[in-house]
Amino acid sequence: IEDVYLQPRVIELPGVEIQEEYQKLEIEKDLPQTVSVIESRNFEIQGFVDAGDLLRIDHSVQIDEELSGKKTAAIRGGNPDEVVVLYNGVKLNNTYDNVFDLSLIDLEDVDRLEIIKGSNTALYGPEAFSGVINIVPKIQQDYNIRFQQRLGTYRSGNWGLHLYKKFDRLHSSYSLKRGGTEREIADLDEGKLENTTLHHTANLSYSLSENPDGSPQNSIGVMWLYTSLDYENRQRDGNDSENEFQNNFNHLVSFRYSGNLLKFRNFDLSVSWRRLEDDQFSSFTSGQLTGSQESGIEDKSFHINAEKRYEFGKADLLFGYQLQKADLLNELKISNNFGQLPDIPPRLDLERTHHGFVAIGKLRGDTGSDFLQNFNVDLSLRHDRVNDTQADASDSRTFVGNDWQETMAKFSVNAVGYREDLSTNAFLNFGTNVKFPTLFQQVNTPEDAVTLEPEKNSSFEGGVVISRETTDHPSIYGWQVSGNYFLNNYDDKLVEVRNLLGGRSLFLSTETARISGFEAKSSLFLFRKKLTVDFGWSRYFISEKEAFPFKSDFQRTLTFSVDHAGYSFQIHGFKEGEQVGLLRTTSGDIVQVPLPDYTNLDVHLSKTFEIGKFKVFANASARNLLEDDNTELLGLTIRDRRFYFTFGAQY
Repeated sequence: IEDVYLQPRVIELPGVEIQEEYQKLEIEKDLPQTVSVIESRNFEIQGFVDAGDLLRIDHSVQIDEELSGKKTAAIRGGNPDEVVVLYNGVKLNNTYDNVFDLSLIDLEDVDRLEIIKGSNTALYGPEAFSGVINIVPKIQQDYNIRFQQRLGTYRSGNWGLHLYKKFDRLHSSYSLKRGGTEREIADLDEGKLENTTLHHTANLSYSLSENPDGSPQNSIGVMWLYTSLDYENRQRDGNDSENEFQNNFNHLVSFRYSGNLLKFRNFDLSVSWRRLEDDQFSSFTSGQLTGSQESGIEDKSFHINAEKRYEFGKADLLFGYQLQKADLLNELKISNNFGQLPDIPPRLDLERTHHGFVAIGKLRGDTGSDFLQNFNVDLSLRHDRVNDTQADASDSRTFVGNDWQETMAKFSVNAVGYREDLSTNAFLNFGTNVKFPTLFQQVNTPEDAVTLEPEKNSSFEGGVVISRETTDHPSIYGWQVSGNYFLNNYDDKLVEVRNLLGGRSLFLSTETARISGFEAKSSLFLFRKKLTVDFGWSRYFISEKEAFPFKSDFQRTLTFSVDHAGYSFQIHGFKEGEQVGLLRTTSGDIVQVPLPDYTNLDVHLSKTFEIGKFKVFANASARNLLEDDNTELLGLTIRDRRFYFTFGAQY
């Protein structure tokens, strides 16, 4: 047959409306506030080393990186212990200093990061003065097996193996990641810094029943997280030498249920157990003087979190209960040949029991307006009781038991409007918050200091987000602008004084402190979001910079992202203000140390290839690409250029 002739016909079909699938955020159960979401498509194979690296791109977040490789996040000029970190709703902050090392999170298993900014959350505990970071893992992957290798500056390298399998309604995954770096310390006869890490992550999720759209209606999940971080610091200059070793071990097992339990509808329950060990050893030789310090921390904690939601037409109620039972074992041994030994008990066994009760009410109202259609009122109440005791009371010179009770209230009004392709969301929040001193802070308080009391926080925040879609425009797909003002007043603020040699910090208390600030962000989406331009700006007014050590009072970010035909390209420029902190010298004096402001540029380029069922990918990343900033801290160059290359494949 040489020619085939077709007769055109018109066949009418029913109309189909295509909408982007809405993902419900965990924070929507709490009061309205500023939320920044980083989706996996924006960071997959982009060369980010870990979650700490990724969070740097947000203009409200500052990442603190220690010599050991530990990375903690600060939001809006606050301290890392004012940020609650969640993994799929399970709290990761440890008991002894209330922080979490973000370098332990492997981004290959993450679906998105939700950055909740501000101190007006009630659901996630009383410690969230600055905000919450919720890490949402991927339940379903697009591969069965995946492997990647990263190489880079400082002889760094890590590799990861990821497995995934679906059995009907059961999703199972396992990840293994191992890596390390080696750095040189300047101006010494011998100076070397080595870091090695090991990560295991496993998840099981089973849908007992599903909604018509396939989403789980009743589900159970089990998560296992195991991490190990080893750090070695060797220094020698002439006859003087210093050695420091650290081993950090973190183990977390969590069970979670969500759905309808018998007659209890909209019920969530999570039970988790966590164990953390941190062993450190340091020694020095200076002339005829020698000394060493050996310390160990073992932190074991058990957590229960239960939530029940009720729906009454235009009103919603949520009641929650949270329990934390923790045991902290703190051992310290100091020796030297010059007789200056602190009067510190060699062993402290401390216990903490924390009960939290929370209630959140939401009332949705219609205004009758053509534009601002909804006006909502939210109220939250939270009561916490904390009891600290010493299991072995044979020596109470350093620790005195505490029994604290605090109640917090927060109020919010929220207006939502839309018209054709334009939408507006505005809110005002007022509230109080409290943060109890951690066990670690209490045992590291100078003997002549006053007893630490819970920090109090009163806050106000107002914000607005305006978005518009222009899908009929040939190049501009849409835009979004947002702006916020916030004010946080602190009472009995805890101040950290870091050890110049990298040892443990001391904690002091100041009567009052204050942080206020403005934040703004604008996004422009071009060519069906193949090109995105983001500009972020933040300006903070910090009354006592010593209370918030090494925090910038302003940040600016400008990011260009291109995603097209398997290519992904990102340019991220940023500027951070001066940072000031307190350090404790070897003689015991407390000195103020500034880090100057700086501007720099990061670049990421990625490409993926699909060959049948195989996908091959490669990435090249450059950090701090502008001229070298020779800022040094303890002889170690920071803010310097770094290059990474990543390649891998999946099936």
